[in-house]
Amino acid sequence: MTATTAEAPAFAPRTVALDRASILEFAEATRSTHRAYRDAELPVVPPTYLCGTDSVAGAHDVPSERDCRFFGAPPRAGDQLTVTVRDGEYDRITEYRDADGRLIADAWTQGAGGDTTVVGQLADYATDWLGAESVRRFRTRLVTAVAADETLSCSGEVVQEYTADGEARVDVVLTATGQGGHVAARAWATFARAA
Repeated sequence: MTATTAEAPAFAPRTVALDRASILEFAEATRSTHRAYRDAELPVVPPTYLCGTDSVAGAHDVPSERDCRFFGAPPRAGDQLTVTVRDGEYDRITEYRDADGRLIADAWTQGAGGDTTVVGQLADYATDWLGAESVRRFRTRLVTAVAADETLSCSGEVVQEYTADGEARVDVVLTATGQGGHVAARAWATFARAA
C-alpha cells in the first residue's frame, strides 16, 4: 500500500451495510457483466467498488490511480462494514472492518479525472478469467481518456505464481487498449487460485 503524502486525521468511522441495489447500480455504471455482481442474491462487490465514487467510501472525484486490497474474499451484499477515511493532501486511504473489527479491505486512491468504466472493464475481464471472489488486490492507473462510446480491448498475462497467507496466488498484468491502439488503463492484480 502506498503511504499518504501527508499525515492526515481520520474522519469519524461510520458503519454502512452493503446493499444489493448499490452493487448492481455500480456494476451497471462500470459495465461489469460478471454474474457474481448481477445475478447472485447476495452479490460480491466488484474489485473497484470500495475505491471509486460509491457511497461506501464517500463521494469524491473518480481517482486516476487506485489500489484495493482484500484480506480474504471480497465483502458482499448484507455485510456490515465500519469505514474509516483518511484524506492526505493528494490521496485518500480508506479502511473497511467487519462487525468483529477485523480489517477485511483497504483502498488507496490518488488523483482525479477519469472514466470509472475503463477500470471497471479491466476488473470485469480479470474476474471473468480468475473469479470474482478470488481477487486479493486490484491496482489500476488511468493512462489516457477515452470516448464514452469507444470500444476497448482488454488483455492480461500471468507474471508470477506463489503461495501467501496459506493460499496459492497469481499476479497478473492487465491492459485496456482503445480502438486506435492507445493504452487507456493498466492494472496489476492478485488473485487466489485453487490448488
